[in-house]
Amino acid sequence: MEGQSFKELLEQEEINELKKGKILQGKVFEIDNDGIWVALEKATGDVFVNQENLVKPKENYQIGEDILVKILKINDAEGFNMASEKEALFQKLMNEIKEGKNYKAIFKNRLKKGYTVLIEGIVTAFLPESLSLLKHDEKLPDNEVMVKVLSKKGRNIVVSRKDYVEEKTNEAFENYREGMIVEGIVEETKPFGAFVKLSEYITALLPRSEISWNDKVEIFDYIKKGQRVKGVIIKIDREKRRLLISIKQLKENPWENIEERYPIGSVVIGQVKKIFPFGFTVEIGEGIEGLVHESEIFWGHKGKIRDIVEIGDRVEVKILNIDKNGKKINLSYKQVKKDPWEDVEEKYSEGNVTFGTVEKILNNGAIVSLEEGLTGFLHVSELSWNFVDDVASLLKEGEKIKVRIISINKEDKKIRLSLRKVGENPWKKVINEVKVGDVVKGKIQRFVDKGAIVVLEEYQVEAYLPSSKASTDFKDIREIYKIGDEVEAKVLEINLENENERGNMIISVSHLQEEREKEEAYKVMKEINS
Repeated sequence: MEGQSFKELLEQEEINELKKGKILQGKVFEIDNDGIWVALEKATGDVFVNQENLVKPKENYQIGEDILVKILKINDAEGFNMASEKEALFQKLMNEIKEGKNYKAIFKNRLKKGYTVLIEGIVTAFLPESLSLLKHDEKLPDNEVMVKVLSKKGRNIVVSRKDYVEEKTNEAFENYREGMIVEGIVEETKPFGAFVKLSEYITALLPRSEISWNDKVEIFDYIKKGQRVKGVIIKIDREKRRLLISIKQLKENPWENIEERYPIGSVVIGQVKKIFPFGFTVEIGEGIEGLVHESEIFWGHKGKIRDIVEIGDRVEVKILNIDKNGKKINLSYKQVKKDPWEDVEEKYSEGNVTFGTVEKILNNGAIVSLEEGLTGFLHVSELSWNFVDDVASLLKEGEKIKVRIISINKEDKKIRLSLRKVGENPWKKVINEVKVGDVVKGKIQRFVDKGAIVVLEEYQVEAYLPSSKASTDFKDIREIYKIGDEVEAKVLEINLENENERGNMIISVSHLQEEREKEEAYKVMKEINS
């Protein structure tokens, strides 16, 4: 039997006689709990193949399915014949396996110096660890792999994954030529470039410099793992098995005819890509970015760039100049828009009240934006009719406020604003209603060197209370009062020199106390004399 070929076994002369060891073709005609029944085509009788001798679960067989079996046992008396699909296929495959040929295989187990694999899931072979393409402690693959048979001596077969992959890699490289357009999937991205898998055996390098004609492009923003990309092969090193591809060379270099595409003075639309403290960049075409310097953003006072544009915004810009060799373009944002200072006196007049947005808080006031490119200055002295120590205590950046225009200087591009003069000067009412000697009420707002500032509740103006006038017992004013305490005092002095400015008032608690003490003493004396 050992010397017979598979063909000889299958085509024996006595085709109608069932013999042990004979390999026959048949069809599945019944499936039961323990295996399957097979009707033989070139022999009389049926055979039973139990699950142990099947190459797949019995549930996966179909009635009428072709199957090859080897006769294991004959029982003429009972007519019960046993067969094996595994041994039939094993013998068939053993005859077919040749050195240098490639076959499918699955991993069975790990050995000391390699692995046991099953060729076509049936024939056992040895795969040395050095030829397995696996690390020593790596998990065995669950799926089928391809191997090359290195040697076959009887039933001892040695195979190699490494030789198979090298063979296929060599074959694949022969199919590639410089200038060929290829597609692949990004496997990994590095600062220097990306690895693109073109086929099962070929991975190409996409250098960072070959991604875009825009040298400033960030590779991690442009190329992602798992992304499908198309490129052109620019270099092949067949000895080192290296292949370089380029994405940018699929397109014409946009800098070649840059002056024709973007004439000086032309207006184009682009997308804001980056924002810096000194300006922002705009992509006006693929691979073409220009810089808008801060001097070309604002017509007047330099504000916050992010209040004007955000990354991703589409904006109109004007081409100022082009450095083709240096790949630099200077752009203007403001020149596309009308200079708001040209007709400022037609839109705004001194004395007018308008709305503005607090753009920036300063130590001595605030910058207020009236419209894009047009700002005014609000001095600390114009914030309130009272003294203001901290501008930020009254205003917040981004806050919308109502202001009065005090002056406009078109030539120097300056506008002075006032917050306090939006309403009437409260001191005018104070002068008309309060006289020296009147009694007023207020709250301690803050202490100063030689006294305290009191805000009169009814008029919301500040009066000065000297320490010497805080009490009749001559204590320090800070020992008598604290911030927020209510006081009642007599007006000693009051004046308003200019109705456009704040007035002055000096009050005295001690004068009021003395006056009331005298009145009380007079009442007591009057009661005694009566």
